[in-house]
Amino acid sequence: MKIGILPCPGRCNVSMMTKTVAEFFVDDETIRVLPNLYLIENEKGVEEKYISLNGCPSECSLKEFEMARMKPDEVITITKDFDPRNNEKYEVLLNIDEEVNLVQEVIDKLLNNK
Repeated sequence: MKIGILPCPGRCNVSMMTKTVAEFFVDDETIRVLPNLYLIENEKGVEEKYISLNGCPSECSLKEFEMARMKPDEVITITKDFDPRNNEKYEVLLNIDEEVNLVQEVIDKLLNNK
């Protein structure tokens, strides 16, 4: 099984954080970051599960899935509000261990539910 992660496609600092977090998990065998949903090519006979990785409650990644008429297997929204402190935290993209751990938990869940 493979996992495709679609990070938030926006350009704000919270969106950039989702892209940075997603890159922590890229490997050539199991996990890939999707640039969009329209150019997805799956290997024949290989099941792929999808994660919608959103930075904020606007859930732009999830909206991309909806526009492509696809349903992700898991939806993650890293920040739960628009508190300016969250945005300041992501200006430099340091100290994002909690965010990486949150995504790792979802990946582990998907891999263990083959």
